[in-house]
Amino acid sequence: MKIITIANRKGGVCKTTLAVHLGTWIARQGRPTLLVDLDTQGSVAHFLGLEPANDLFELFQAVINFRPDRRPAIKTFLAPVLGYEDLVVVRGWDRSTILEAELRREDVAAPAAILREALSPFRQIAGICVVLDTGPYAGKVQEAALAVSDYVIVPGIPEAATEAGVLDIGRRLKEIGRKITAIVPTKFVVGAREHLQTIADWQQTLGPIVYYSPREKLVGLPRRVVWGELVRHGRPIWDVAPKDPAAREMEILVRRITYDTALE
Repeated sequence: MKIITIANRKGGVCKTTLAVHLGTWIARQGRPTLLVDLDTQGSVAHFLGLEPANDLFELFQAVINFRPDRRPAIKTFLAPVLGYEDLVVVRGWDRSTILEAELRREDVAAPAAILREALSPFRQIAGICVVLDTGPYAGKVQEAALAVSDYVIVPGIPEAATEAGVLDIGRRLKEIGRKITAIVPTKFVVGAREHLQTIADWQQTLGPIVYYSPREKLVGLPRRVVWGELVRHGRPIWDVAPKDPAAREMEILVRRITYDTALE
């Protein structure tokens, strides 16, 4: 089992867009995939045309309050996705906010231990990939996701407002002896001086983990209306507009991620 976390404490930087496209792409390649929504907005469900539900909250409650032999079957917490037979989702929604308080209780195990236990039933599935979509806040749930992940992808708009979020993830990973796997520029405006300068600064400081290389047709997630329209359709771009140039750019991006996370 390999775990990929999409994280940034800043909101609106396309974490869910990236998580959904990565998860659906991996599943379309025939690899068992679990997409977990650790946010409170239910965005993963909306993005995939599902009804939001508190599956994540219920799963955590089962782990916290019951012995393994007393917990509901793991399939109770999973939602299939039409058109993606190798993909299942653990949906998050409003009651996920309660998890922050629950994970701070002195009588509860460490957040990372709880999340590992919640994911443990999937370890028996050969070759499974788990994609964790985190919320726009640096709480205990995100802390757990960073701790259990094998790889951490940080999407960020290449502007000053995003810098703190990127640096925060880098600092928190360093504290546990880890590094950011990749930084993905999002909502990138071609020709925007601030965006180009920020990307150049990232590349100078962080090197090739910054996913921006026009020569290789790797440009992160450009600012295009289609990204904002996808949630309305309840489908990723592979299904909404597969011939749109943005679909090809997204494919290049997820292929690079799957390569760097040893999924290809």
